[in-house]
Amino acid sequence: MRISIEEVEKMASLSMLYVSDDDKKMLQSSLESILSHAQRLNELDTENVEPTTYILKQQNVYREDETTDKLSREELLRNAPEQEDGYFIVPQVVE
Repeated sequence: MRISIEEVEKMASLSMLYVSDDDKKMLQSSLESILSHAQRLNELDTENVEPTTYILKQQNVYREDETTDKLSREELLRNAPEQEDGYFIVPQVVE
């Protein structure tokens, strides 16, 4: 498939990239090569190939939800730099 220099320039513009004239020619050649390889994939017989999302058979592994011992308020506030009446004191962030 042929890619014109104008198409390379348009892609560079859409990507907000500066591309020199030498690089445009190199990109044109590279894109043509990539598209020709992709075109070859259209020639393959995929009639009996099941569509897949991933090539590896992966699945999520979930752990069981288990309750644990809860920490007391005193234990939670033990390392707080500042606290008052059982609450954390934090710097004000809204003026």
